[in-house]
Amino acid sequence: MNIMFWVILILMLLVAIGILVYPLLRVRKNSSLAYKDSNLSINDEKIKELDLDLKEGRIDQVFYKAAREELDKELLLDIPAENQQTAALHYTGTAERRPALALMITVFVPMLALLLYLELGMHTVSDETFAADQTPVKKQLSVEEMAAKLEAHIEKNGGSAEEWIMFGRSHKHLGRSELAANAFAVALEQDSENAQLLLESAEVIALTNNRAFTPKAVQQVEKAYKLEPDNANVLWFAGVSAYQAGEYQTAIDRLLKLLPTAKEDDVMRSIIGVVAKSRDQLVAQGKEMPELEALLDIRVNAEPLQATGENAVSTSLTVMIDISKEAREKFNADDLVFVYAKAKQGPRMPLAAKRIKLADLPAKVILDDSMAMVDGMNISAFSQLVVSARVTKSGAAIAQSGDYLGSIDVETKSATAVLDIVIDTVVP
Repeated sequence: MNIMFWVILILMLLVAIGILVYPLLRVRKNSSLAYKDSNLSINDEKIKELDLDLKEGRIDQVFYKAAREELDKELLLDIPAENQQTAALHYTGTAERRPALALMITVFVPMLALLLYLELGMHTVSDETFAADQTPVKKQLSVEEMAAKLEAHIEKNGGSAEEWIMFGRSHKHLGRSELAANAFAVALEQDSENAQLLLESAEVIALTNNRAFTPKAVQQVEKAYKLEPDNANVLWFAGVSAYQAGEYQTAIDRLLKLLPTAKEDDVMRSIIGVVAKSRDQLVAQGKEMPELEALLDIRVNAEPLQATGENAVSTSLTVMIDISKEAREKFNADDLVFVYAKAKQGPRMPLAAKRIKLADLPAKVILDDSMAMVDGMNISAFSQLVVSARVTKSGAAIAQSGDYLGSIDVETKSATAVLDIVIDTVVP
């Protein structure tokens, strides 16, 4: 039974008992004009006057007797035509304490209410209903238990392609790559044109082979590529499998098609990493290849930076970060501020980045080539940059709606002074 129900029930009982008991414990006095304090006192004064007049001789005995009889008649007329007890209540009505009655009400009213509830209320069905409601909330089956039940079902009924796919995914989740591969193979016999299924099958085959694509796995990836050549997952698997097979130019071509759709920095980094390795392998084979930035379709609008000796000139940017008063009021002191530089034209992956807290602002931050996430993809590789600072409550590396941003365009050849950035623009 819900505890809130009982709390409300008890409060209602206490209020009802209070309403009933309070008048019995409070002493009230209705000060109506009492008989002996009004009529009798007036009557006594008149009698005293008559006695004085008789004593001083202003009236005789006969008049005195008649006047007394008249006063007695008036006094009787003033008394209500009720019995003595009613008359006493009428004139002096007082309410006495009734503690015994109050105690009886306090004890028996809750008992009576509970008995009526047990007899007429929902108590008799609530336990059953509660138990029924709790049935779906029982401990969920584990993946292993689900796999066992699915296996029993498949053995009994043969299993559809969807059931075999579920069976394979459950084994994959449990780390049973060989069993998953077998299940996917059966599913492919029923649905051989499913690109996603082909990829999943190739993946678990690679997992059983120390993460290396076997000829069978490569064949499945190539078939998926023919079915859905623009699918992001397909492009990734097709690029990686081509790289592992030594087809480096094919890997570059496929992964470069995937790069514009990549939204996460980690995905960009992985794509650029495989492209860079593939290019290095082709260069090692004696093939002439463009520089990495040109290969990634990065348009550098200035002459390359000069090299000194064996090492290229390293570029660094000094950035002074501050935030507007309006923006600061919307965030907490511990919220994160990301300061980063990206190519104005090229991949969206940051070339250098640093993370500080809002409480540190205003602050001076230095971005340089040592902060590059991928070799060759650093500040020095680009002549035009966009340097930004963004404050966020979520702490996500990708800009979210509600974040505040400040940015500035930079020419790396002339970026010698301190760059001032004020965070003052909300991200829609």
